[in-house]
Order: sequence, then structure tokens, then C-alpha cells
Amino acid sequence: MAPTTLQSEHRGAKLALTYRTDGHAQLIVNGLVRDEGKSLTRLKLQSVVQTDYEWHEQISGTFDRKDQSVRLTLLMSDVEIATGDFDLGLDS
Repeated sequence: MAPTTLQSEHRGAKLALTYRTDGHAQLIVNGLVRDEGKSLTRLKLQSVVQTDYEWHEQISGTFDRKDQSVRLTLLMSDVEIATGDFDLGLDS
């Protein structure tokens, strides 16, 4: 099964948070994996991204998994820039 992906663009940075049903998640900035981890419940991935000349911001990607779904959230300097709830398509 393909990973669930939340994408956004903020201050010129292309951001993505991917999640697979086995609990593996990746925070991707401008096409590069900047952080990754694995959990079947909750996880926060983080990195620093340069968004302008000498301007850096903290990017965070979080997921909160409930039985058949997962909520993915992208934050830039603690401000939510994208969120989505996704059905994982798992059989009970």
C-alpha cells in the first residue's frame, strides 16, 4: 500500500509528511528526507529549514493514529500550516 502523504508549500519550501500503515513516517523538505521514525500511535518529526536568506524556521510533522485513521499535521515555527485526516483502509 502506498504511503499516506500530506503536502504543503510555505515560504518557498516544499514540505511533505508521509505515513505508512506499518508506522514508518518521514518528514520531507524540498525532496530530501530530513527526519524519520516509526510508531503505531503518535510521533513528532522535526527539522530546521531555511526559508529565506539567513531565515530559518523549525518545521515539525506530527501524526496521531487512531484505529482505522491517522491525522497528519505540518507546523512551521509552531504555526499549523496543513492538517489532514486519512482513512488507512485497514480491515477490522
